[in-house]
Amino acid sequence: MKRPAAFTRTWYNQAMAISEALEVESKFEVTADVPTPAADDFAPLVADAPVEHELSAAYYDTPDLTLTRHKVTLRRRTGGSDEGWHLKLPDRAGRLELQAPLGDDIPDSLVTAIAGLVRRRELAPIARIDNRRQVVLLRDPDGTAVVEFCDDRVSTDSFIPGGSASHWREWEAELVDPDLPHGDEALAAVSAVCIAAGATSSSSSSKLARAVGPVPDAWDRDVSPVRDALGDDLLQLLDHDAAARRVTMTGVHQMRVAVRGLRSTISTYATELGAETAGTDVDPARILDELKLLAAVLGKLRDIQVVDERLGSIAAEYPEDVVSPRTRERLRTEFDAEEKRAGERVTAALVSDRYLDLLDGLHELVRVAGTEPDAGREVDEIPATGKKRRREAEETILRGVDRQFARFTKTRTRTERDLESLDLTLAQREELTHVVRKRAKALRRNVGSLPDRSGLTVAPLRTACQRLHTVLGEVQDSVTARQWIRRIARRAESAGESTFGFGVLYEHERGFSELTLAGFESDAATVTAAYRELAESRRATRRKKHKSGKKSRRRD
Repeated sequence: MKRPAAFTRTWYNQAMAISEALEVESKFEVTADVPTPAADDFAPLVADAPVEHELSAAYYDTPDLTLTRHKVTLRRRTGGSDEGWHLKLPDRAGRLELQAPLGDDIPDSLVTAIAGLVRRRELAPIARIDNRRQVVLLRDPDGTAVVEFCDDRVSTDSFIPGGSASHWREWEAELVDPDLPHGDEALAAVSAVCIAAGATSSSSSSKLARAVGPVPDAWDRDVSPVRDALGDDLLQLLDHDAAARRVTMTGVHQMRVAVRGLRSTISTYATELGAETAGTDVDPARILDELKLLAAVLGKLRDIQVVDERLGSIAAEYPEDVVSPRTRERLRTEFDAEEKRAGERVTAALVSDRYLDLLDGLHELVRVAGTEPDAGREVDEIPATGKKRRREAEETILRGVDRQFARFTKTRTRTERDLESLDLTLAQREELTHVVRKRAKALRRNVGSLPDRSGLTVAPLRTACQRLHTVLGEVQDSVTARQWIRRIARRAESAGESTFGFGVLYEHERGFSELTLAGFESDAATVTAAYRELAESRRATRRKKHKSGKKSRRRD
């Protein structure tokens, strides 16, 4: 068994010990008696002679199958051309596979890559999968290997409670190099051959998923909307933990979104959570502080990534005699260096014991959320859900919406008063409206938890909040971009370079912000009007229920 050690090295250092490859494949279920496609069936791809391998792999996970739940697999495999330790992570384009040399112990580099999921718990074998694999390499007419076709005869033994042995046959078609031109078309053609031969698309995402069967949720659902909101954001954070450690743009962004969601929910339902955590070791206020620090670290990197992409696009709109090649190069080198430094801070934060403590606290907070404040009461003692519980859950969310709208209205009123009565600079107007944006974002989150049922008019408020949040988000991106332009321009000036191009970019962003802020009051008013629509639909729903109740009593 393997327990994560104290992590002190960053991803950049660990990456030297492992290899990384993107896996793009199609999987098919096939019965034992279906003939393997003939070489000519794959034409115009040319088939090499088949090669057979005997593969055996032990799969590792935590006792509650956290890795499997998040579609992550960790295995030690012998046999074949790539025997060793394999870690497979979800990726937008397929699955990312990290490989390390074969050894008895799980490599620290792979454990660190999934430390947010594993935390300080043990990793132990949960299944063994043996596979007699026949591999056919398919090449294009130029001789380049394009697709690997595998005919697998699989036998498994599940070690989890209630697990059993099973056997099946499946086919896999995998791109040799996902970056090859026309690779997707070749994979689609091979997939069509498989279907024509009698196979069906696989119903399981992996051999392990099929071997262990359905994995239960980490927490009971529908106990309370607060728990569901906290749990969903924690799951999102964990889903993107590994990608954030690799400093991918999507991973950092999605983890930051999850952190913001957690902060919003904890703040919105502070009263309820305070009662439920009373007498426990869970401290929501401390968790909020830790989330704020994590958000700052992630936000620094995310801002750099966004501004880098933003200014690169804007610079491309101007001719080189306005924004010179040297100015563009200065932007690239500065942002590359800044992104590397910020990325190192992110990975340092995510491999720290402090981050693992935060995750422990969040898991415990989700566990107690939605329970009665009585000490010692367990989740499974809560009565089963029904109409009454659904109504109570809806009312809880609506109370959260009311609280957030009150905060939004207070901030909006103060902001609009100051914008009208004071002679403010653009920077001051941007600062004021940024606070409104944060209130709109928190309100949008609560509205997003409301179901589209019960006669409530939810959609207009959801749309209005999204619109205001997006518009003011663009303004904030412009603010951040101008801060970076000034900073980089000073460095360019110190190096004796022309700063004319930086001035052009600065004024471009300044004009954009001025124009965008012009519609602020109209967008904010739309949010208020949409909230009133929701409030009226709530009153109408209550009147309807009241009338229905009176009719029912008369019949009785």
